[in-house]
Amino acid sequence: MLANIQDKPQNCRPIHQLDLMAREHTKTDIAEDRPLSNEERSLVRWMLEHGESQATSFLSQLEQARVSSRCRCGCASVNFSIAGKESSVRGLDILSDHAWEDAEGHKFGAFVFARGGLLAGIDLYSMDGEVTPTWLPKPDQLRPLSVITREV
Repeated sequence: MLANIQDKPQNCRPIHQLDLMAREHTKTDIAEDRPLSNEERSLVRWMLEHGESQATSFLSQLEQARVSSRCRCGCASVNFSIAGKESSVRGLDILSDHAWEDAEGHKFGAFVFARGGLLAGIDLYSMDGEVTPTWLPKPDQLRPLSVITREV
């Protein structure tokens, strides 16, 4: 079952594991209109293939996805439009939720989400508050967040 949560303004602050996915994507994000990079597309595809049971049903939308905005904090989070459309629904359906560490041991999270049945973006955040993730992780770095939570 997909998690459906309501957005809460967080301004990309470090997010505690129990407060995951709470950052609001608002109209103050920086507008962009561009194709997904190969790295973005590959990462989102991998995450959809390794996410919730319904996540693979969004793979067809990935082919029509464009970046419509990016996060104002400078992280690598981006929002999507699908065939020129964006959902006005405020709640998020989390399709795939993972964590990773960089070479220095900083902890990060990444999730792909939908809104109103449309693939809506990928969110990257710091779990320890030490470094803003301005880059995308490699799929082999990702571990399902449920595994990380159980280890804590």
